[in-house]
Amino acid sequence: MILRSVNHENVIRFYGACTKHRKYLIVTEYMAGGNLYDFLHKQKNTLKLSLILRIAIGISKGMDYLHQNNIIHRDLKSANLLLGDGQVVKIADFGLSQEGDMTSENCTYRWMAPEVINHKSYDHKADVFSFAIVLWELVTSKVPYENLTPLQAALSVRQGLRLVIPSSVHPRLSKLIQRCWGENPHTRPVFSEITAELEDILQTFQAASSSKGSHRHTKQKIQMKSQ
Repeated sequence: MILRSVNHENVIRFYGACTKHRKYLIVTEYMAGGNLYDFLHKQKNTLKLSLILRIAIGISKGMDYLHQNNIIHRDLKSANLLLGDGQVVKIADFGLSQEGDMTSENCTYRWMAPEVINHKSYDHKADVFSFAIVLWELVTSKVPYENLTPLQAALSVRQGLRLVIPSSVHPRLSKLIQRCWGENPHTRPVFSEITAELEDILQTFQAASSSKGSHRHTKQKIQMKSQ
């Protein structure tokens, strides 16, 4: 019912469902790139900043749309983010409770906000925390808390532990990650703010890259003239 009610370019499109007993199926659009978890961790892809930002912006826009429609994802993680042509990203499996083995390597615990781990009441800001972990995955291409079991990771997050952000990460992106996984949900930004910040970082980066390219081109012209 939730899938049926939403329509956004960064949310998986719903086509139909089979409700016949033992044949429960949901039919959605096909996403040829598979999920982001496999793309990063099984295919061992390392992403350039411009692609990191474009993927992050797509996720943030989709999440902002869901939140605007009073839908909390509750299970935002890289395995639930699907890639299509042109590496467009779409959110899937939202509003559903996690089923199966909660100790598996792809477990929700690695992305879970402390208030959820502590069984406290939570709201849409729990999704913002999970987004921070996904953003960390994008900039590092690593599995969150890879040296810990999912349960150990959850216990560590409860105690205030956060992932280490490499010094090579863009400083504004690093600051945004830290804001998003803050202990206090009320101090975490909303997705409209996150989208605006990511778009500004991308625009600044592209302008700087264009300026460098123009400078190199001018330098080459000067060298050719001097020759």
